[in-house]
Amino acid sequence: MTKQHLYIASSDKIIRKIIEKEVKEKHAKEVVEIGCGPGRVLIQTSKIKEISLSAVDHDKTFIDYAKEIVKDPKVKFSTSDIKEYKHPQKVDIFYSQGMHHHIERGEEVRLYLKNIYTQLKEKGIYIISDEFLPNYNGEEERAIKATVWYAHIIANALKGNFQYLAQEEAKTYLDDLLEGGTKKAAKTEEEIQQVLKKVTKINNTAMKDILKAEELAKRLIEELKQEKKEKVKDQTLKLSRGDYKICDKELRKEVEEVGFKVDKIIRIGPKQDIGAMVVYVLRK
Repeated sequence: MTKQHLYIASSDKIIRKIIEKEVKEKHAKEVVEIGCGPGRVLIQTSKIKEISLSAVDHDKTFIDYAKEIVKDPKVKFSTSDIKEYKHPQKVDIFYSQGMHHHIERGEEVRLYLKNIYTQLKEKGIYIISDEFLPNYNGEEERAIKATVWYAHIIANALKGNFQYLAQEEAKTYLDDLLEGGTKKAAKTEEEIQQVLKKVTKINNTAMKDILKAEELAKRLIEELKQEKKEKVKDQTLKLSRGDYKICDKELRKEVEEVGFKVDKIIRIGPKQDIGAMVVYVLRK
């Protein structure tokens, strides 16, 4: 719910501006946020007076929290899996923030995107805002690109003295490395500390020489593959956040398969070869 992440607040504002533009130019009215979480983006979008706004999440705890945060009786809340959610009428705009990378790749993504596409009006849009990696080929290269990107986010959290955010992003990074393969295992405090110790050097190097940074990333990945030296006592370290960051090339395959066309791309981030927060406008 905070603005500690480097690029979240900026992308929230971009989402709102895109919706306002669609309202003004296309007379959009019916707007739905999917994966609304605790309601952070809803605080922005609920200020748009001309729209009918709905919010969907599969987690009732999030929905209950969002209701308390937003406190706007005009916002309609639903607890539902997005693959199965049915809106009462055709929708002008669906949008999501940081949700797409949580959906299991393959059939799960296809089903949710198809459900969104089907419920949009002709020329309606789906706004996807999320963190994206530079293009890669294969899982090994994806893991290296992901390491450099997470290093950028975690290093800046440490620099800002946002210790809790740095810890949580380190856990998310470790989950991300596991999500792509068949291995499922708990994280350890030792692994988290390994990540926290290495990210600043990786990020500083990436700003000057991406190839050298990727070599450092490869070394960290190899270190993390070593046998664990302690038992996991903290049960929360066994939880998976379901993170799996992808690149532009992979996203385009997913969205074009169900019929979407990429209408606009807005990047927020440091350098193209590190990664970025990206806002995609997909049009039916």
